[in-house]
Amino acid sequence: MRIVAAVLALLMVLTGCGSDREDRFARPGAPKSSPSGKFVAHAESSSEVRVTDRNGGDVFRKSYEYATSSRADGIGVVWLSKKDQLWVLVPGDTSERIEAGPDGVWTAVEAELPGEITRLG
Repeated sequence: MRIVAAVLALLMVLTGCGSDREDRFARPGAPKSSPSGKFVAHAESSSEVRVTDRNGGDVFRKSYEYATSSRADGIGVVWLSKKDQLWVLVPGDTSERIEAGPDGVWTAVEAELPGEITRLG
């Protein structure tokens, strides 16, 4: 039985199954830095997102409790790979893009997910 488990684990590592997808998402207690390293995404809970600068100062905070109150799966929080653009996947087929505007103010807008994010599953 241990050999089967070890082989399955090795196959998952070699094929990348589950590793890249899971590693990119911010989770409670496991924040993720933006591609530039200037910002950090925090999944404060299954329904709250916070973005800080590298010194820990808040630049954005939003609760999605209204969207997750009747569901147990919570939200997904992930950076685009090459841009400081955060995507929040809300249960019920809603997604929001969070990023700084030209004035430097971070805002969230409902948007269709880019292919890079949808491939994460």
